[in-house]
Amino acid sequence: MNFTVYITLLISLIVSSFVSIRIFNKKENKWLAVLVGFCMNTFLLVALTIIFYKVYHVKEIEGLFASLGIFVFAFFIPILTCINFYILEYVRSKVK
Repeated sequence: MNFTVYITLLISLIVSSFVSIRIFNKKENKWLAVLVGFCMNTFLLVALTIIFYKVYHVKEIEGLFASLGIFVFAFFIPILTCINFYILEYVRSKVK
């Protein structure tokens, strides 16, 4: 994978984690925060898939996930959601 894909995935993780933690702190509901994080990841990564395909004409991704092609973003939606879940678990343990 090239550097742009790594940065895109990292930004998506940061944004969805930030929003999830804010929702968790306001509502005190971990599952709502995980759902919001999942929706944020889905929206961001699907939109970025379209942008990368249309604007940058990226069809081939290099590196470990080369066989996925441009669908590498869709592959990372559940992975980033799982990371968000564990971040929320960590925040919940620190709050109590």
